[in-house]
Amino acid sequence: MKLLRNTLLETFVSVVECGGFTDAQFALGVTQSAISIRIRDLEAALGYKVCERGRAGFRLTERGEIAYQKARDILRSARDFDAELLELRDVITGDLRIGVVDTINTLPGIGLSDAIKRFLSRPNDVRLEICVASPTDLTQGLISGDLHVAIAPFRNQISELNYTKLCTEEHRLYCSTSHPLFEVPRSAIKPDALLRFPMCQLAYDLMVAPDLGSPEPKAVVANMEAMAMLIESGHYLGTLPTHFAARWVEEGQFREFESNELCWNSTFYLATRRTQVHRHAVELFVKDVNIAGRA
Repeated sequence: MKLLRNTLLETFVSVVECGGFTDAQFALGVTQSAISIRIRDLEAALGYKVCERGRAGFRLTERGEIAYQKARDILRSARDFDAELLELRDVITGDLRIGVVDTINTLPGIGLSDAIKRFLSRPNDVRLEICVASPTDLTQGLISGDLHVAIAPFRNQISELNYTKLCTEEHRLYCSTSHPLFEVPRSAIKPDALLRFPMCQLAYDLMVAPDLGSPEPKAVVANMEAMAMLIESGHYLGTLPTHFAARWVEEGQFREFESNELCWNSTFYLATRRTQVHRHAVELFVKDVNIAGRA
C-alpha cells in the first residue's frame, strides 16, 4: 500500500539509480516514452531541467543532483511513514535498510545470513536494502536515517548511536607465493625485516601490531577484495581477517605470518540510532542478529 508517494519523483529516482531511461523501464515496468513524459512533467513542475539525455547519454544537471538527493530522502521517509501506520495493524512492512562492511558473511560470531533467514521466515511485506560501506559511511548513514541498523568494527563511537558488541575478528599479515618472504623460514621472519617490504592496508582500519606499530602503508584500499588482489600481486604484504584469507591459505596461495605479535583483533558492533523510535521490523532484526550470534 502506498499512502504517501509521488509517481514523478519515484520515476526520477529510478532513472538516476538505473543510470538512464533504458534500464529504468524494466525497473518501473513502463515504456521509455512514458518515463520521458514523467521526467518532462517533473521538470515543468520544478521549473528547471534535472537531467540531460541524448546521444551523449544520461547525466544529471547540477540542480538535478540536488533534486535527486532530496527526492530519495523524501521517498524513503514516505516508505517509513507508510510502515509506521501499517504496523498499527500488526503488519511487518516497510523498508529495512541494513549497512555492513565487506566480508562479514564468513565472520564467525555474527551469522548474518541466519539472522536474515530468521527474519524473513515471519509473514512480512518488508523491502530489504543492504549497503556495504566503511564504518565511517555507515555511521553517517545511521545519523541521516539512510540506514536503520549497521554492523561494523566501529572504533570511533558517537553519542547519537547505540552499540551492542557482537564478536571480535582476528587479523593477520599475509603474502602470496610470488612474494620474496613466502619461502623464508619462520625463524628468520623478524619485524624489522617485514618493515622493509611495501604494505597495503585498509583506509578505515590501519594495522596496529605490537612489534610493528602502525607502519606507513604504500597502498591503501577500500575493501578486502582489493586488499587480496594487491597481496596476490606479490608486491605487497597485506592484512586480512583470518576467516576471509582461509581459502587462499588452504590452497597454498597465501602465507599467513603466524606469530602472535602479528595478530590483532577488531571488535564488531551492531549500531542503531539512539533517538530513533524503532519500527517493529528493526526491533525484530536486531533481536535476530543477537540470536544468530549466540548460536
